Amino acid sequence: MEPEVPLGRVTLEDVRGAVEQLGGDPSRTNAAKVREVLGRGGYTTIQKHLEALRVEQAAPEAEEGPETAPEAPKELVQGIWAAAWAEAARRQGKALTEALQKVFKLEERLGVALDDLEGLAEDLDRLEGERDAAVARAAAAEKALEEERQAMVGERAALTAMVEQLRTLLPPAALG
Repeated sequence: MEPEVPLGRVTLEDVRGAVEQLGGDPSRTNAAKVREVLGRGGYTTIQKHLEALRVEQAAPEAEEGPETAPEAPKELVQGIWAAAWAEAARRQGKALTEALQKVFKLEERLGVALDDLEGLAEDLDRLEGERDAAVARAAAAEKALEEERQAMVGERAALTAMVEQLRTLLPPAALG
């Protein structure tokens, strides 16, 4: 009868037990040897657990020290504070200078844009005047054309009346 092999997923504890059987050092064994001892499990899972055991082994144990740090010497703190203050003042001055330069450049660009806008407004006024004059000329031409058409309609009516009057004066044989 064969020994019973537990079924299910291979756990970290399963791999830890197999490593102990193989000498106890996870860095001196591999997934194939552990699988041989366990009789089950996927190489990827076993390798993952081996890596976790190796990390545990490599992590140094932290030594416990005092819970609070001793107070820093006042001269040291004053020196650090003065250096930090000077650096902050330097950075603030640099940032202020850069901001003022940006404001100056923006003011220049705004002046140019306002000049452009003023020129465009003058062009618009001129073009609107030209448009109004063209509209007035077109309206006058349209009015003159309508008057000319009305005159031609009147002339045509008069000519038609004359032709009719002349027909009445001609003998019927001459008409044809």
